[in-house]
Amino acid sequence: MYALTPFQFLPSHIARLVANYVVGYRDSRRFRDMKLLRPLLYVCHNMRAITLPLYFGFFRLTLASSVSNSPMEPKRRESKDLDHPARHLARYLEIELNEVDIYSGRALQMLSCEPYDGCLFPLARQVAFTIGLGECIWAEQSVVAANISAFVQHIKQTAPVANTYQLSTKGPRVVTPTMDNHFDDLATQLFRLVGQIEYYHSCANSLELQLDGVCNLVRIRDITTGHNNSTFTRLARRNALTLESLEINLSSTSGFADTIQDTDGVYVTYPRLTTLFLGGGMAASSVPPPVFKDIVPFPSLRCLTLSQRYPFGDDVFFRGNAATLEHLSLWLGISTVAALREYRLFTPRSHPSLQRVTIRCFGDITPDTFASKADALRFVLSIGTQTPVRVTNIPVTGAELIGVTTSLSNHASIQVLSLSRTSLDLWQVVTLVKSLLLLSDLSTAPPVIGTLPDGIVLGELPAYVVTTFVPMGPRFRHWRIVSHHDNDMGEDNVKCLLFLALVCPNFTYATTLFSPRRGLNMEMLERAIASDMFKPYAQRLQRFRYLDD
Repeated sequence: MYALTPFQFLPSHIARLVANYVVGYRDSRRFRDMKLLRPLLYVCHNMRAITLPLYFGFFRLTLASSVSNSPMEPKRRESKDLDHPARHLARYLEIELNEVDIYSGRALQMLSCEPYDGCLFPLARQVAFTIGLGECIWAEQSVVAANISAFVQHIKQTAPVANTYQLSTKGPRVVTPTMDNHFDDLATQLFRLVGQIEYYHSCANSLELQLDGVCNLVRIRDITTGHNNSTFTRLARRNALTLESLEINLSSTSGFADTIQDTDGVYVTYPRLTTLFLGGGMAASSVPPPVFKDIVPFPSLRCLTLSQRYPFGDDVFFRGNAATLEHLSLWLGISTVAALREYRLFTPRSHPSLQRVTIRCFGDITPDTFASKADALRFVLSIGTQTPVRVTNIPVTGAELIGVTTSLSNHASIQVLSLSRTSLDLWQVVTLVKSLLLLSDLSTAPPVIGTLPDGIVLGELPAYVVTTFVPMGPRFRHWRIVSHHDNDMGEDNVKCLLFLALVCPNFTYATTLFSPRRGLNMEMLERAIASDMFKPYAQRLQRFRYLDD
């Protein structure tokens, strides 16, 4: 019998937040450790009802323990996966198996026997297939086709309401026309059921798979692929009228151009596309980028992500969507900056719906991107708009950052600044907080111990706070410290955090990532607050938390 606890009287949405925090939903990972949820199952009826769908929300059926083509006996990762009466609560189903087992019919045979016989996941919306590619199978085409169809129908019966199939391939593969046809048939039948495509091909040394059947699918709403395959460019053009989300990796400007213009030179418009992600490793080229005049390919675009160089010679991405574009994520490079400056993207009236801008830097800033790091920072920090801006991964030193920050007069748009390889001393952090008025989140390496502002040393802190206390950084609330093990946080660093908590009224917590002192942060914090230096301010600092991320 469950005891009556305070959790019994919590509103459901509050109890759900507690469970989500325990399971790790606060980061991008799907699940951190499901075993952490087990104690919550026995707190009270209310918490059990909230926790069960999370605890049993993920099931894995493993028909192969490796990605080789050798037959493997079926096994279960967790005994609860197939035996527990709460199995019907699963929202996400993962199936790991080998390619040849599908074609030979062995996969269907394993799913029809114990312990998989009769498995039904009536609430599963997502089914992820991890398929180990193998050698050629010697069987008649008609037999393989029948086995593929039977397997797909069995999956449909196992998860009848699934609306997303994610297909991932692993392992070395000798690509042959026969095996290509088999895999193409499997992918086509799966994706046709749900009207969207998620495909990831992780075989680095194998040839490109020819998916002609997939390319002929119509009425597709979403395409997500991490593979540089021209098939998906053709597929996007074919489904331009229905496509709502496109995430694709391309390695050349011609690949980008192919999404807008077909082989006959006819321009393509995506009237319903709201999310566009264009990634890949496009190298610098002496060929002039393509120019598209007088066309509006993305009139409804809301979210645009470019994770490499700006691929076009004009503003084709930003035409006709000034009233709809809300989120913009860009790779920091000279071509991107030139495009933004020329098209005046950040002027107050250019895109009134723009809500967030993220600017990232991959690798070092080189002469082909900016003349210097200072030029890169000056451009980012001087964006003249009230649109919140997130800046990540710019490789600069603390002195370079402060030098540029203090030389500019308008930094009001920077909300998130992530410099995980940059160490700042406390004076530099205070200068940064005073300059970036909207800064709320800061991510750096562990701070360098130095003097406090105006030459105040740690021992003189109480008098300084009493006589010259001026609140600063009204929105600054979180400092995320990325430890690199060779420069970890110590007692003096914690005192720096507490000083910042005194002068920044909303700075309430700091977190450490990858710290070898994991679990000791709060102990150091409590000792620092109890010291003579901070004891007079213990009540003011009682809200401050220093946690592991």
